Amino acid sequence: MIKKVSIEQLRPGVFVHDFNCGFNSSNLIINQAVIRDMKMYEILQSWGIKEVYIDTDRGLDVDDGRPALEARLETDTALQDLAREQPASRRTVPLKEEMLVARNIKQQAASVIYNAIESVRKGEPLEVEKAYKLISKMEKSITRNRDALVLLTRIRQRDEYTLMHSISVAAYVLNFCNFYKIPHKRTMSLAIGAMFHDIGKTLVPIEILNKPGKLTDDEFEEMKRHSRYSSQILKTAKGLPAEAYDMGLHHHERYDGTGYPDGLKGDEIKSGSQLVAIADVYDAITSDRCYRNAMGRLEGLRKIYEWSEYHFNKDLTHKFIRGIGVYPIGTCVKLESGRIGVVIGSTENMIQPVVRIFFDEKRNVKMPLHDIDLSLTEDQVTGYEDPESWDVKKLNLFEDVAVDLLAGSPG
Repeated sequence: MIKKVSIEQLRPGVFVHDFNCGFNSSNLIINQAVIRDMKMYEILQSWGIKEVYIDTDRGLDVDDGRPALEARLETDTALQDLAREQPASRRTVPLKEEMLVARNIKQQAASVIYNAIESVRKGEPLEVEKAYKLISKMEKSITRNRDALVLLTRIRQRDEYTLMHSISVAAYVLNFCNFYKIPHKRTMSLAIGAMFHDIGKTLVPIEILNKPGKLTDDEFEEMKRHSRYSSQILKTAKGLPAEAYDMGLHHHERYDGTGYPDGLKGDEIKSGSQLVAIADVYDAITSDRCYRNAMGRLEGLRKIYEWSEYHFNKDLTHKFIRGIGVYPIGTCVKLESGRIGVVIGSTENMIQPVVRIFFDEKRNVKMPLHDIDLSLTEDQVTGYEDPESWDVKKLNLFEDVAVDLLAGSPG
């Protein structure tokens, strides 16, 4: 049985199934292992890890641990409750229509980030005018349809991670600002900081940045320096707000004080840096990396909700989740009617997505594929389904959509 336990419950002989450390997105890799001695506890404590998942079939059990399934169901209920608290959204253009515009914006964004990286490598100051124009286009796209650009920025090759990650994090921040109607000037400041928060990685040796295995202590320390590099680079640019420097410097700080480079705690971390930290980790854990595969978008939401107990500002994390939506495209869901389907789009109500139906569980029969806009019916989502148990990837549910939406399906 997989159980969730606090690290204080660990002892020699316990098998750790998941070290639950993805909130630290800087290439921190720990393989499943049996606890040999309490030195591992000290290491986990130093990394800020509070809870892990153990496998009682492969090692000793511990008292008071919670079954992982029970913990996940509790999290899923909490996520859906969050959505019901503030379900309103905005969508004025259909997904397929906005995809055409968003694809062009994505290409422009890749060019802007690539040119910025090249400027830094040459020792030249950042040119931010084109970045501001790009962010304005991104903002308008997300206002028209919050799904299109976010989905397209997620379609990337493993070796494109550094390039596309910055664009994706900016898109998540813009989505947040749009959802909560943040004033335009403030939105632009947050988005430009988000877009360039990782620019310091340009100065990290490529063999460290793309290393497929565990970093040595020295390599990890060099990787951590990217936040200081980011701040230094951003200060050379003209026309950037001071908050952008702070977002570059402090996006790896954690609310419980376990982050870096300054070990800031709570509201010592400025709000922009708190927001970009959440967006940074969410995109990192739901993206394929050179050293591990992505988790699904739903599983990513579960994780950042869980980590908001310690590592992130809880209220801000919950707001971020509401803005993302707890039924991301590609999520397999069950409806009150007993029908099973996959979310293929959002509506103006966050808890009433568009669902492509493929099965009727009450009658135990496959159904011809058809779409239901839940905002137009009395049916509603009652819970999540495991896409692997339905072999969703073989159903070709997205043949009419020009992107691999299942790259964002739940893990």
